[in-house]
Amino acid sequence: MFRIEMLPAAHGDCLWIEYGSGREVHRILIDGGPAHAYPSLRERILHLPAGERRFDLLVITHIDADHIEGIIRLLLDAEALDCHFDRIWFNGRDQLNAVPDPAGEALGGVQGEYLGMLIADYEQRTGTQVWNLGFAKELAVIDRKEGTLPVVELPGDCRLTLLSPDHERLLDLKDNWAKELKAAGLRSGNIAQLRERLADSRSLRPLGDVLGAEDDFDLEAPASDDIDSDLDDTLGRGTGEPGADAPFGGDTSHANGSSIALLLEYPATKPEVRLLLAGDAWASVLETSLASVLKPGARLSLNGFKLPHHGSVANISEALLERLKCSNYLISTNGAIFGHPHARCVELLLKTHAAQGKPRLHFNYLVTSTEAWSKPADQSARGYVAFHPTGLSLEF
Repeated sequence: MFRIEMLPAAHGDCLWIEYGSGREVHRILIDGGPAHAYPSLRERILHLPAGERRFDLLVITHIDADHIEGIIRLLLDAEALDCHFDRIWFNGRDQLNAVPDPAGEALGGVQGEYLGMLIADYEQRTGTQVWNLGFAKELAVIDRKEGTLPVVELPGDCRLTLLSPDHERLLDLKDNWAKELKAAGLRSGNIAQLRERLADSRSLRPLGDVLGAEDDFDLEAPASDDIDSDLDDTLGRGTGEPGADAPFGGDTSHANGSSIALLLEYPATKPEVRLLLAGDAWASVLETSLASVLKPGARLSLNGFKLPHHGSVANISEALLERLKCSNYLISTNGAIFGHPHARCVELLLKTHAAQGKPRLHFNYLVTSTEAWSKPADQSARGYVAFHPTGLSLEF
C-alpha cells in the first residue's frame, strides 16, 4: 500500500504520505501550509486512533510561511495531540551556521528561529534526537564535491534521496536570512524574546486535542489577512515574485533555493513507486542532481511529480522535464496570492510528457487558476486527464 494526499493547504503545501503492508503503516508529513490552513492538518491527525499518531518523518522543506506556519502550530500542539515524530528534517539556525561560510555571517530568520526553538523543545521533552536524523553532520545538504547524493533509508523499506539543496543555495539563504531577522527586531538565539513573541502571535496559537475546535481563520482567506506581518513570505523577494510571464526556471528566491527536495522510492529493495517531491526547489538544482545519477539522455521514471512552487514557471524548465518520464503531475495550491499554477507551466507539462499513457494532472483545488484544465472536451481533444478535488489522495 502506498498513498499520498495533498491536504487543502490554501496556497501552500501539506503532503501526507502513508505506506506499508498489513497493519504496519508508516507515515511521512511534508510541510504544513500557512497558519490558517492548520485546522485541516490537525483534523487529519485527530482522525488517527489515539496511540497511532506517529510519523516516521516530518519534513519542513524551507522557511516560507506557506510551508512552515502550520508546522509551528503543530509542534505547539504535539503534546496535546499525542503526536510523535521519529525524524524532523529542517535546516535551521544551528545547521546553517555549520555551513562553511567565508564571510562568517551568523544565521537569522524569524520563522526559522521559532521552528528551531520548537524542535529543540520537542527533543528535550521526548528525550529523543530527531533533528536531521540520518544526515551527515545533521545537515540536509548535497556536497557536490562528493559526487553522490545523500540517501536515507526509512523503516518499512522506503528510500529517500536528497535532490536539493546544495551548499551554495544554503549559503545564499544564510546571508539573506540574517537581514530579515534584523528587520524584525530580533536577535538570533534569544529564546526568551522568541517565546514572548510567539506567545503574542494571534495566528500561531495551538488548538489542543479537541476534534472540530474553533479557529477564527478562514481556510480560503489570503495569507496577508491572517498571519503576523513578521511571518510573511519575505525571503528572496528582492526582485518580487515571478509572474506568469517570467522565464522558465528563473527563480531567484533564496528561501526557495534552500528547499529540501526528495526522490522517494518504495519499496527500496525493488521500487514500485517513485515520487519526486520538489518543495519549492530551483529547477537548476534539480537538473544538476538528476544529471549526477542518470546517464546522458536518460530519463527518470516516476509515478508522480509534486511540482515545485505550486506550478510556477520560475521553478520548472524544459531541460528538467526532459530528464523525467512521469505519469502523474501533482499541483498543490488554491491560486491565492500569486495565481499559481501558471498556465505556461501546465502547458509545458503536457507538451513534454514522455511516459506511456495520457498525462494525468492532479490539482487539490478547483479554482480560477486551475479550471482551464477541468473541461472534458479539452481533455479529450488534447489527450490528457485532470482531477480537481479539494484535497487529493492518490494510491499506487
